[in-house]
Amino acid sequence: MLDTLRFVKYVRSFMDGRVRLRHPALQDRQVAALAQQGIAAIPGVRQVEVNPLSGSALLLYDSSRLSRERLMEMGVAWAVWLDEARAGRIGPLPQAGGSQ
Repeated sequence: MLDTLRFVKYVRSFMDGRVRLRHPALQDRQVAALAQQGIAAIPGVRQVEVNPLSGSALLLYDSSRLSRERLMEMGVAWAVWLDEARAGRIGPLPQAGGSQ
């Protein structure tokens, strides 16, 4: 439950096929570029737009290929990565399958 909250606190909107989130680490251009590249590699993701000026990301995905539950699992892994990046510890990207 706490892991899920680690992700959900950054979510601004979440509907089937579309997620918008904001995270302060995305204001760093290097982090934003890495996140965009890594999230785009997730099977079922159609498009990722990251805006470093606002620290936001828009994720469009195929809800028939990527379940809400699976997306939440991957979101937790990315939230952990972004929290670490914000603290200056940019580690390996979460795997496209969702685990680190």
